[in-house]
This record gives sequence, C-alpha cells and structure tokens, in this order.
Amino acid sequence: MRLLAESDNSTDECTFALLWRQSTLNSQQPLLYVCIIATFTHSLFWLQFIFFSSIRQKSMQWIYAYLVTDILLVIRFFFLFIIHTLVIGCQPSEGWYLFICYFEATLDNYLNTLEVYILLALNICRHAQIARNKNVYETNTGLLTVAHLAIYILPLVNLLGQILLNWAKLDAHSSDICDLRFSATSVQIYNVTVAFVLPISLNVFVIYRSAHYIQLTSHLRRGQHHISARDKYHRSLVIQFLVFYIIWLLLWAPNIIVFQLQSKNVQIISICQLLNFIEITIDPMIIAGLDKRFYRVWKDIWKCLKDTFSLRMNPNLRQIAPYAS
Repeated sequence: MRLLAESDNSTDECTFALLWRQSTLNSQQPLLYVCIIATFTHSLFWLQFIFFSSIRQKSMQWIYAYLVTDILLVIRFFFLFIIHTLVIGCQPSEGWYLFICYFEATLDNYLNTLEVYILLALNICRHAQIARNKNVYETNTGLLTVAHLAIYILPLVNLLGQILLNWAKLDAHSSDICDLRFSATSVQIYNVTVAFVLPISLNVFVIYRSAHYIQLTSHLRRGQHHISARDKYHRSLVIQFLVFYIIWLLLWAPNIIVFQLQSKNVQIISICQLLNFIEITIDPMIIAGLDKRFYRVWKDIWKCLKDTFSLRMNPNLRQIAPYAS
C-alpha cells in the first residue's frame, strides 16, 4: 500500500513524517483545551461513582458505558496529539505509520457509532420500564449481555469488513490527516444509514412510543382524578432523555456527517470535532443534572462541605458542653 504524505518541506526522505504542520497544530489547539476541560469534568463524575454507592446501580450501566466511550475519545485525541507534535523522527517505519493512520482514521468513527447505539439501548430499556413496568436490568441480564457484546463487536466487524473488501481504503492525503475513502457512493449511503439514519430513527420512534404511552395513561388517570408517582417518574425519564438527546444530537451529528461525506477541508473537520468534544465535555454535567440520584449526591457533598466550613469558621461548635451533675 502506497501512502503519500505532503508537508511544507516535503522530501523523498520524509515520506512518512508524522509531525503536524503549524497550520494544523493551530486548528487542533482549541480541541486540546476542550479535552483538558473534559478530563476535569469526567474525573469529577467518576469520583462520585467511586465514593457514592447510591449511583453504582445496574440501571445505569448504559450511561456508564456511554461515558467510557467519551473517555476513550479523549484518550484517542491526547495520544494522537502527542504523536503528531512530539514525535520528531523524519522517517518512522511504514508499519508504525500505518498503525497510526488506521488508528486515526477508524477509531473516532467506531466510538461515535458505539455511542449512538448505546443511547438506543438505554432508550429501549427505559421504554420497557415505562410501558411494561419491567426492570430489564434484573429480569433480562442475559439479553443485556448479548446486547453489550453486539453493540461493541458488530460495528468493529462492519468497519474491518469494509477495509478487507476494499470498500474503504486508507488515504493519507496530507502529512496531517489520515482518513478512510469509500470506493462507491453506495458504500457511503450504507454507512450513513447504519451509523446515523437507522439508530437515530429508532431512537426517535422509541421516544415517541414512550411519550405516547405516558399520554394515554395520564388521560386514564385524569379521569380517575389521580396521577401516580410512577407516572410522574416515567414522564421525567422521557423528558430527561429527550433534553439530553437533543443537545447530544446537535453537537454529535456534524462530526459523523462530515466523516461519511469525506470532507478534505481540515478547518471544517476541526470545527465538527470541536463540537463533538464540547458535547463530550458537558456530557457528565447534563447527565448528572438531569438525574435525581446525582442531585442527591451533590446535596450530600454540599451539606458536608457546608458543615466542614462552619466548623472551621466557628471552632467553639466542636467544644463539648460541660457535664452538668
């Protein structure tokens, strides 16, 4: 496989140079700052997971799986940033160059595809909870395991299959960007359908079914002049997911669309990636803000900090009153 790499000072001796040009480095710096902030927000979130058992629940497994993909995307960026800015070797081995290029060209799309299907699985489980009053996390553990494996393995098989069949070919069209090029428009249509249209359409359908069920039951309850706590909770689940999904879709979709349309404009790619990383940065805050379990944890933390601050400001509060005989 012949790979071409161009640079400002390209020579025959630097065919496989990995170092970014200054223009590309400048376009990537905003992503670096956002990823640093994302590291901070995700660290705070996982510290809550470590220290508070109330949020370590089976019903949150899809949320945590989704946030793990966020972390992997951030790690991917840091790894590539280090490789493209600190690796000075003019001519690394072709094997290493191919590994970096495939890593750069495929992992982002793979992880983003995982995210959209993880959210679909979360939505389906919540619909089962709402429409069938069924805790699938307790009654269908085997099916959940199969779902996890399918979500992680099938997109990988799909991606590797396209590469092996030459439907997708590695293209190092500059010294800065490694990407996949699809052999035909039909392959692009297939990928857009699998990675975008199908999961988004299914998610919208499941959200609609959940909302429709809640509307029907609320009309029945209204006739009985009674709205149960369960109905209120189910309504809050749908609203929470809908708010999160709209924000997520607006920030996530451009990156996927640009990848499938195979834009060669580095600036457009960087802007879409920036939107994606902004979404990654705010994911923990949105999820925590919409879930009452995290609100209770925050409330406990605030109370603890407030009590600690009060004790430090008023040491006399710690004194034990004299014993009265």
